[in-house]
Amino acid sequence: ELLGEGFKCLGGRGAGGMFDAISNPIAGLMVGILATVLVQSSSTSTSIVVGLVGAEQMSVKTAIPIIMGANIGTSVTNTLVSMGQSGDRVTLQRAFAGATVHDMFNMLTVLTLLPIEVIIGAIEGDGGPLYWITKVFADVAMENGEKKDDPLKDKSPTKIITSPLAKVVISNNKYIINALSLGAPAAFTTTW
Repeated sequence: ELLGEGFKCLGGRGAGGMFDAISNPIAGLMVGILATVLVQSSSTSTSIVVGLVGAEQMSVKTAIPIIMGANIGTSVTNTLVSMGQSGDRVTLQRAFAGATVHDMFNMLTVLTLLPIEVIIGAIEGDGGPLYWITKVFADVAMENGEKKDDPLKDKSPTKIITSPLAKVVISNNKYIINALSLGAPAAFTTTW
């Protein structure tokens, strides 16, 4: 919750424009790779993307290639770790072989799924198979909440623990964020 609220607060002015370039799936893939290489953690970059989607700063359709890029970006980390075994030639060879298997799995998965997602997404208009799978899971999870009060609301132990802390650290006012997104008003100049 804290991450999502933080992104809502940071996302005020110009956040939508920041992600316009990522609507291209290849650009999204590259952003995911670069972000993961920079932070050396696919979990961190994936968590940031999930927070952005949760804060409605990014669509699920846009997030899918970025998550795929994060999976490729993590390959750099395991290759660096395997290079740490350079003291022993046999150990280096085994470590590098294991890293290469991981790299190839991630790259082949993306090479298979990304074109399918993009092509079917172009035909369907909304998104490809991964988009629809996530939509089905989200709809099933929220089905009870749409029919009546959500039975899972405020039942998550993590949410119970983190909600008070999140409210202490950050409290968003949607009206202020909306006003900030409009920008400063133009100054009226009067000439006499």
